[in-house]
Amino acid sequence: MTYEIDAPPRPTAGRYLPAWPTHRPLRKWQQAAAAQVFESSNDAFLASATPAAGKTTFGLHVAHRMLSEGRVSRVAVVAPTTHICRQWALDAARYGIHLEPNRPNSAGPEPRDRHGISVTYATVAAGAEIHRRRCAERPTLLIADEPHHMGEDASWGQSTVTAFRDAKFRLLLSGTPFRSDNSPIPWVVYDDEGVSAADYDYGYTQALIDNVCRPVTFHTYGGEMEWVSDGKVRRAGFDVVLPAPEAARRLRTALDADGDWITHVLRDANDELVKIRAGDHPNAGGLVIAMDKEHADKLAGRIARITGEKPDVVHSDAADASQRIARFSAGSEPWLVSVLMVSEGVDVPRLRVGVYATNSRTELFFRQVIGRFIRRTPEPKDQMAHVFLPSDPRLKRLAIAIEEERKHALVFESVAPEETERAERTEAKEPFRALWSSAQRDEEVLQTTQPGEAMQLFADPEPEISPALAAFAMPVVQAAPPEPETSFEKRERLRAERHNLVALIARRDKEPHSKVNAWVNREVGVKSVDKATDEQLERANRLLEKELNRK
Repeated sequence: MTYEIDAPPRPTAGRYLPAWPTHRPLRKWQQAAAAQVFESSNDAFLASATPAAGKTTFGLHVAHRMLSEGRVSRVAVVAPTTHICRQWALDAARYGIHLEPNRPNSAGPEPRDRHGISVTYATVAAGAEIHRRRCAERPTLLIADEPHHMGEDASWGQSTVTAFRDAKFRLLLSGTPFRSDNSPIPWVVYDDEGVSAADYDYGYTQALIDNVCRPVTFHTYGGEMEWVSDGKVRRAGFDVVLPAPEAARRLRTALDADGDWITHVLRDANDELVKIRAGDHPNAGGLVIAMDKEHADKLAGRIARITGEKPDVVHSDAADASQRIARFSAGSEPWLVSVLMVSEGVDVPRLRVGVYATNSRTELFFRQVIGRFIRRTPEPKDQMAHVFLPSDPRLKRLAIAIEEERKHALVFESVAPEETERAERTEAKEPFRALWSSAQRDEEVLQTTQPGEAMQLFADPEPEISPALAAFAMPVVQAAPPEPETSFEKRERLRAERHNLVALIARRDKEPHSKVNAWVNREVGVKSVDKATDEQLERANRLLEKELNRK
């Protein structure tokens, strides 16, 4: 087989970085935190900011400035999930920073026309040495998103430290700067008493005063639950003190998808959403957090019987999970049911109503879930969010404590409540069966007061901003038009086109795909498709199209 030769390869375009866009000004806290980053003499900086405050924009601003000033020549974002990595790449593209999301370790360093990568902690753990070599070759800014995922005694933490020990600077961004197992986080400073201290802290109360986040009301529901465990029939409401294993089973009974409790709560939550959508927020959305995939599917069926429309279900096993979340975020469907996927780093600003239907009761997870509901949209003016949850004593304590702006006291020994939480997740092997449940709405004891008071998270009115603070409040920016195709989305399209063209030529000429790929790689001057720039991919596809049409 002989193929025609195209023009010689052109040099790859440089990594030109445009100025930071004037229509995306920084909030006051982002400006202050960035100033501290560039004044710092350390090589690591922890910024702790409440969910929805704009940590991603802050991190990208630091990256943009460091790249522009030549302090670093590449950026490596490490995040918990592939969806969040893709979101980082999408957001970075708005500022001219081209990241390659979820690049496999086997593909080697990013192409020459990229500013860096965004990969998961799991990817780094699977190939720490690959990332270490890249850091040694080019001055790198590490952005560790939600770094509580790596404790120094955890494999992810150890591998991340190995991979980025030679990084020029390490920026840690978190809304929950602690781990539920109380393990220390790499590059976080602790005092002699084990207390962690962020280099910059921006709490939820201040975010409310600045009109950056929404206030939240919690609707708690009690009732009666009956279940079988260890061969005995047990019955109790949430106001009864039970041993930890039975308290966990009581909660699972309430959340049972076939029970009356969850049906009652879902119906009330839907009524709240319908009221909001009938008012000044017609595309407001609701989110149900389920225990597992089977539970999520059943809850989606329950919602369908209530509303006449079955919601989409998102879970981490679905290959198109990110696309489903993005579709829901941009759409107007009323409900989404999720298993863990929509917990942290996921941006769905139109969420106004939530149902906490999972038996996970750690503070870390609870805070992450509530963070999904406090992100403001440009309109309407009044944006109270509503979260419905069981009156489980621990969940009610978390709802109250979530508002407290505090530093985390690091306890180096194991913690009994967390051991109980682990037992809850694995007790499915024990004899247990939910029988029935009923729901009764509690009095609204979790709503209070005025901005700045301890319980402001649950305040009913929109926070009033004093004249002094109003001058610094971030103006609401109108929704932007649909974003153009990013460089990595273009790369995905070009690679898909190439795959189809190679397949057609291989079928026509009865040649293996590898032979066609090897030929076109030689012609554009690249060793493999993984190392090709966008320009090389475009020229390769033109060559393949020309060859396909030749006969």
